[in-house]
Amino acid sequence: MGTCCNNNNKSEESRFSISLERPRSSINLQSLPIVNTVSSSDSSLFVHIDEIMAYENQSLKNDSCTKHQEDTPFITANSLDQAEFKCPCAGFFIWQTDIVFWYYEKYGNWNIHCNFCNSYFSKSAWKCSTCDKILCRNCGNAKGMHPLIEYCTNQHELIWTPNISAYYSEEYKKSTYICEICKRNKNEPSWSCRDCEYNICIHCGIIKCLVPPLNPLICDEKNPLVFNRRSNTSSLCSKCHETSGRNSYNCTSCNYSLCNSCSELTIRSIIPHPGLRCKRNHNLIVTKVDDIKAKSGKWLICMKCDNINMKYGYLCLICCECYCLKCGDDIVKMILNYTGVKCGKGHCLFWNPLYESNDSENICSVCWKKTYSGCFRCENCRINVCEDDVSR
Repeated sequence: MGTCCNNNNKSEESRFSISLERPRSSINLQSLPIVNTVSSSDSSLFVHIDEIMAYENQSLKNDSCTKHQEDTPFITANSLDQAEFKCPCAGFFIWQTDIVFWYYEKYGNWNIHCNFCNSYFSKSAWKCSTCDKILCRNCGNAKGMHPLIEYCTNQHELIWTPNISAYYSEEYKKSTYICEICKRNKNEPSWSCRDCEYNICIHCGIIKCLVPPLNPLICDEKNPLVFNRRSNTSSLCSKCHETSGRNSYNCTSCNYSLCNSCSELTIRSIIPHPGLRCKRNHNLIVTKVDDIKAKSGKWLICMKCDNINMKYGYLCLICCECYCLKCGDDIVKMILNYTGVKCGKGHCLFWNPLYESNDSENICSVCWKKTYSGCFRCENCRINVCEDDVSR
């Protein structure tokens, strides 16, 4: 297994070496409309190398920018303060925090291809407003473009975290967190650093031009709803039409309101990344584990760490397979940070959540341990790298 990566001049230890190319970060730009995304469990998500190459070749044929020279300047101003970041097709590059979900909706794949350096990644990037060409962070940094990224106090990048309320409920027995910007108690998805417990709510994130990949907490006019703690004034839920004085989400511009029960069901359906799936390629949602145990009569065990004492988990409602919140979030971080890293032959590794029917296809080629929760895979060399080894 993996013999095509073998180099007789290298030691056994270096056969499956991985070159890590970490993107840099900075700050700036403008917001985009929210992209409402509904994942399909029937989509073929893991695109193999030959399919990727076929897509690239077709893109070159249909490229709307082919009549322009690729060395056309990106920056069309004399200083960075006045710079306009333009694509060779004369469209503008816009920083897009929800590009992974947009790309998945369009191509059924979360491995994004940079049209300029031909690298692959799976995180926020630049996209042309006219021809949809994509520019990765490294290429943008090289051109003096400053992406809009927010950091915690320890300079960790904040990432989209829809399950933050479940995390606080499990760890601290409370369902709300305090937004670091507006200082209000919130019970909604956030832009978060889980390690430092630093959170920015959806509303404050939008003000800072952080566009949620999916924000279902909106009124009919697409305005974001604001969380309100229980009060003496009752409100009518616009979804279930029941009146309640408990916690609710309300629009500040109209009378639209969501009660606590309806909002919880809505929030749990949000996914942090389209690559977080069960090993049979189904969607996962955040769910109370005890509720599923009572209905199905099954014990739920985390596929990665074998945890059986979780209060919430990322659950497949079809297979009853799950990850605990920590392992699920760790997998998302791995996909964000290591998609496109190289095997010893220089081929890209891509996250594959599936459990292969051939048992030998589930063995990590670095530590030789069996993987049960997906792995990074090189289709050219037919090798796998588990989450632990890809980060070393």
